[in-house]
Amino acid sequence: MASRLTSVAHEVTGLLLCFLPLGAAQALIDISPKIVEMQGEQAVVQVSNTGDSPEFVGITLFEIGNPGVPIDEEQLIPLGMSKDPYLYAAPFKLSLGPRQQKPVQLTALKPPEREKVYRLAVIPQQKASISGTRDNVMLVSLGFNGLVRQMPVKQVATWQHRCEASSLQLQATGTVRVEFSELKLNDQAVDDFNVYPGTPRQMAGSTLSGNVQNKPFSLQCSK
Repeated sequence: MASRLTSVAHEVTGLLLCFLPLGAAQALIDISPKIVEMQGEQAVVQVSNTGDSPEFVGITLFEIGNPGVPIDEEQLIPLGMSKDPYLYAAPFKLSLGPRQQKPVQLTALKPPEREKVYRLAVIPQQKASISGTRDNVMLVSLGFNGLVRQMPVKQVATWQHRCEASSLQLQATGTVRVEFSELKLNDQAVDDFNVYPGTPRQMAGSTLSGNVQNKPFSLQCSK
């Protein structure tokens, strides 16, 4: 179900982008900060209109069901569909005048036992009339996805690995993500990544070295 929701969230946005009329002005919307780490009950994200025209934006909070994977593989679950949400964002909609900034309030309903990760989608919208019709159509323009980390009270960053037939698996065994950087997999450089509790990471190789939580490590699995 989560993967289907992910597909819908990405595909609908892409389709609506395709139908923007030629010459239509793009919304100039920004958010700050783009990464929010919630240590307590509340946090604020500022949404700003950097353009010269009024803008209307929709705001949606998605929980990431599989944090740490590439963004196009994320399972995005709208919090509006959750029966027991941990986090709430308000308001759902904003109108912004030229050069205007307004806050979006993030409120924790309860602390998680382990880190939860969300995408805060801020989607500019504009009304445009389609030639040959009398109706205005709401069209979606370029949006922004901020990252929200909701932290548990007890924060423990521990990990373990497991050797498999032709790969090795990394797993976060604590309550928060573990950061891997400056990595080499089978002596080839690979991008930095994070491993989150509940979402193991599979690596197609037998050796891995680099830094974990800013400390050097080296793994070698027998072939």
